[in-house]
Amino acid sequence: MLVEETLALLDLQPGETVVDATIGDGGHAVRMLEKISPGGYLVGIDRDPEAVAQAYETLSRQKPNAKFVIIHGSFGHLEHIIQNAGCRGVDAILFDLGLSSRELLGQRGFSFQTDAPLDMRFDPEDDLTAADIVNSYPRDKLADLIYQFGEERASRRIAEAIFTARRKAKITSTLELADIVAQAKGGRHGRIHPATQTFQALRIAVNEELSLLAAALPEAIRLLNSQGRVAVISYHSLEDRIVKNIFRDTVTAGIGKLINKKPIIPSRTEIITNPRARSAKLRVITKVEH
Repeated sequence: MLVEETLALLDLQPGETVVDATIGDGGHAVRMLEKISPGGYLVGIDRDPEAVAQAYETLSRQKPNAKFVIIHGSFGHLEHIIQNAGCRGVDAILFDLGLSSRELLGQRGFSFQTDAPLDMRFDPEDDLTAADIVNSYPRDKLADLIYQFGEERASRRIAEAIFTARRKAKITSTLELADIVAQAKGGRHGRIHPATQTFQALRIAVNEELSLLAAALPEAIRLLNSQGRVAVISYHSLEDRIVKNIFRDTVTAGIGKLINKKPIIPSRTEIITNPRARSAKLRVITKVEH
């Protein structure tokens, strides 16, 4: 999403070293490699081992002579990963925080469109699953989580409904949970499914998405070469607020300059082609000398 806009604002040049911190299936990375070739080097990172395998296949097929490495890991360990990849400095870093179509349509429990185990882990090696949260968290803690990470006003009712249901039997599937949430909210009304915010909250909690982003962005800016750029594509207000605040603090500290003062949003054409793009926001900052 926002591929052309991202590439334009990152202004990648041949020979640069770049990082795709959420490489996914490699869509952005292929275009980034085109911009930095010849002589450039791309480091791709993803928590999902399936994404790592797919991205490697994609990049190897389309850019067989390009220099790149793809690492299974979290951008929460950005500095360690970049150092191990042999980079002394980085010219551009991209964070695309959205889910891939493969993750949404797969059997990992990210979506209520298909019935799947209530998992939601980006990395299957992590311990905590959505089922663990749903079936073991105290009622008030569960309600707070759904309210904080899902911005869901009906969080108390939803937590009560989950608590009541799990006393009868363990909640294990996406459709089962989606039905419990929908009933707690009085059924489905409008085009947005009533469980959308609850699923978002659980996914964020399982993968520690907000805390990792808040820690990784300042580190990314610190690792940049002078005039290097960081671009972030966010998909909901909680992510965008973190990006906006960290970028603002970086500018105030005199070590960054905003490339776009207001977030870039997808064109009407892209939204029609890909409705999931409608909530995307792109922010880019460049590092400046003290």
